[in-house]
Amino acid sequence: MVSFFRSIRSRFIAFLVLIVALFLGLLLVFTYSSLKDAALRNAKELSRAAMRQTKGSIDIFFSELERLARALAKYPAFKNVDTTVMREIVLAEVEARKEYLRAIYLGTKDGKMYEWGIGPGFVNNSPIFEPHYDPRERPWFKRALEKGEFSVSDPYLYASFPALGITAVLPVYDDLGDFVGVLGLDILLEDLQKMVKNFKIEKNGKVIILNRDNHVIVSQFDDEKDGKNTKLETFDLFNIANLANHKDSYVVESHKMGKRYLISTTEDQRTGWKIIVALPYDEVILPAIRNIKGIIVLEVLLTIFLGFALLVMSNNIIIHPLRDAIEVIEATKVGDATVRMPEDRKDEFGVLAREFNRLIEAVREYQRELEEKVKDRTKRIIELQKENLRLRLIEEKERIYGYLHDSLGARLTNINISNAVAQKVVDKDKKMLKDMLQRIETNTRLAISDLREILKGSTLDSRRMIDFCNVLHANVKSRLELKDIELEWHSELDPLQDEICPKVRLEFEKILQELTSNVLKHSEAKNVRVFFSLDEDKLRLEYSDDGVGGALVDPEKKGYGLAGIAERVKMLGGEFKVNSPKGGGTKVVILLPNRGRREEL
Repeated sequence: MVSFFRSIRSRFIAFLVLIVALFLGLLLVFTYSSLKDAALRNAKELSRAAMRQTKGSIDIFFSELERLARALAKYPAFKNVDTTVMREIVLAEVEARKEYLRAIYLGTKDGKMYEWGIGPGFVNNSPIFEPHYDPRERPWFKRALEKGEFSVSDPYLYASFPALGITAVLPVYDDLGDFVGVLGLDILLEDLQKMVKNFKIEKNGKVIILNRDNHVIVSQFDDEKDGKNTKLETFDLFNIANLANHKDSYVVESHKMGKRYLISTTEDQRTGWKIIVALPYDEVILPAIRNIKGIIVLEVLLTIFLGFALLVMSNNIIIHPLRDAIEVIEATKVGDATVRMPEDRKDEFGVLAREFNRLIEAVREYQRELEEKVKDRTKRIIELQKENLRLRLIEEKERIYGYLHDSLGARLTNINISNAVAQKVVDKDKKMLKDMLQRIETNTRLAISDLREILKGSTLDSRRMIDFCNVLHANVKSRLELKDIELEWHSELDPLQDEICPKVRLEFEKILQELTSNVLKHSEAKNVRVFFSLDEDKLRLEYSDDGVGGALVDPEKKGYGLAGIAERVKMLGGEFKVNSPKGGGTKVVILLPNRGRREEL
């Protein structure tokens, strides 16, 4: 260790006293005033942010009620007043939202009331009303007729239960546009109070919601009350007569609470309610004032360090050692491996020189190790490239083998069946014989074309077509007719649109050919049903027959039959399912990704 009296640190302390004396006075004068104003601005922004948070939560709550009301109003059960279905729907919705939703009901235009709910005031989920109860006379019904759209009533005393609450209402019309009644969703003020109580405002802030007459609907100042009042109370914690005159946050004093509050207010356009967020002024401002003092101290320290840097670096204590270090670094950069920093100094720069020289040695050693690793990695990359080339050749071989099996195999199957039919009718039906020979010629020509296509590798561009569905339909139908098999064909694709990417289209055609070959060879079916559709980049194929069933995916027959199809689907990243009970026919379901079409477009 460098001795205290020889270190740079000891000489720095001598300059430090002068720097503090010069700057501390100015910092105390100018910083305190500006930071105090900034603290007040931040407090107001915090108040506004709390207001936005509160109003957003309330907007979300009423938007959820509106969404539910509009969804219920669209149900035929509500339009046609089907009470059995209405009851099931209402109880399910109330149960899902029972923490704040008491009941849902429909008051009809002819004065009938259908209400169901959960909680006090309900017997078997139904309320008990006074005789001659008429929903048309209730405030919520009148509110809906007055607004003509979704709205929220002012708090009122419920008829079936002695408690205050509000009702979200929406007029209901049938399919002909005739008025049916008013849909109502009841929320107890007690439950609304619980919901608002969960609003977490920073700095122990409180939320108050007042109606148009400045009566308290809910207030976090009343958390200790039971929330079961039957009459709204007038807000008296502080004077709110001048709320409308203040567009920004402002400070008000509550004589009842003995505290000052930073107030932000807004009005909910949907209900006309006043939303007030009150932040305790002391908790908002006083911590900021205390932080101002800490900031001043921090600025003083930063200024001290700045003075240290300016004074110390401007003399020979630092300039000379740094110049030596820079010269060594520059020489090292141009490749001089022998240069070293002088180690004869007794201070920290001497320690730095010794450590720097050790670092140079370590870097040289590390450089040699890296060169060896690069050689090894290069050799490994060459080996991997060779292996990759070998695997690609194998993959290309398997691809060509699969195409030969799917395309030429299907053509040869057709030729074989056509030849068998031709032999049977050679002396009986000249027209059938001619048709079979024509089929043999057609399949032979197509087989030659497929072979050329495979050898040329033009499996994508040359097969591009916009009548893909019609071509597949005609191909499958003509093949099945060889054994008098009926085809039921369903496609949700537009035959005039090129919706399937070329790669998937080619594989899809090969799979369909192989499935048809399996039916002709093994199924003994009389009917075949084909259905395919394209949904969200997924091509779905369902291929079923009413044959003998019992088809299995034999992994030993790799590249053949259902096993070959399953392998092809897996390579494309798709899904393959087969259901083939004995005597119950066979059904194959295939899902193929079609992402290439969108990328191509």
